Amino acid sequence: MRSLALIFALVLTSVGTCLPQSTSATDCQQGSIENDAYVNHALGITWEIPKGWQVQKEGASQLGEGYLPLLRLLPNGAQSVELVEFDCSSEGNTASPNSSLERQGWEPSGHARYYTLGGGIPTHGTDFESKNDPRQYLALLAGQRHGVDVSVLCVADSAPRIEELLKVVLRIRVQPDWGTPEEPFSATAPGSPPRQVRVSQGVSQSVLLQATKVQPMYPEAARKAHIQGLVVMNAHITTEGRIRNLFVVSGPPSLTQAAIDAVSQWRYKPYLLNGSPVEIETQITVNFTLR
Repeated sequence: MRSLALIFALVLTSVGTCLPQSTSATDCQQGSIENDAYVNHALGITWEIPKGWQVQKEGASQLGEGYLPLLRLLPNGAQSVELVEFDCSSEGNTASPNSSLERQGWEPSGHARYYTLGGGIPTHGTDFESKNDPRQYLALLAGQRHGVDVSVLCVADSAPRIEELLKVVLRIRVQPDWGTPEEPFSATAPGSPPRQVRVSQGVSQSVLLQATKVQPMYPEAARKAHIQGLVVMNAHITTEGRIRNLFVVSGPPSLTQAAIDAVSQWRYKPYLLNGSPVEIETQITVNFTLR
């Protein structure tokens, strides 16, 4: 197929409050279609397939070698020039999606963008245009989940159509590593204050109530194995300052549950935007160091 439409590489490794397991991309399970939804229990992903979109069962990843397609959809049927494809990186030394696209005749354009996929996977994006006619447009979102690179690629014959496809893809659900699944935030009405904002780790640390900052217990098995490092998580914090959900971004699997157990007890002062409390999304990093 000449056109790409959407490549979403998601790699998650746990469901609910269980200890996130180590997942390499080569272990990614294909998932299945259940009641008109794509379900991948190993990755903690559920996404309702839009009515009229067809599933294409065969084909290599549009990003080339090193990427494993999990799901491929045709938004406008078999004759569609658009493609929606979910991929995971199948090798640790896979070339970056940006480099792969540039080798295929795409050039960066436009402005950087940011999305949180499924409420739990922060991504940074780059817009592209094809170098050759007919002109095509592409938006690439790239992030990381459980130490594995993930990406979303959207290609269409117009920029507005890319935005339409991205809105559909953002309906995907990602199971948190701690907390309870929640519905994605609906679009805010024009002129209304946002229901949730993203803030830097430095800002969220400034409103953390230090008395509640429980330190993680170093797992004895990890200590004996001399395992140390950073556990990075994405967090949703309510207007009351309680952590609603935690999503592990990266970190040694043997240390992630200890980090989750500690951080889930932290409390924050309500974050105010224009004088009103709003929910925030932020990154939290726990450093495990052997002394």
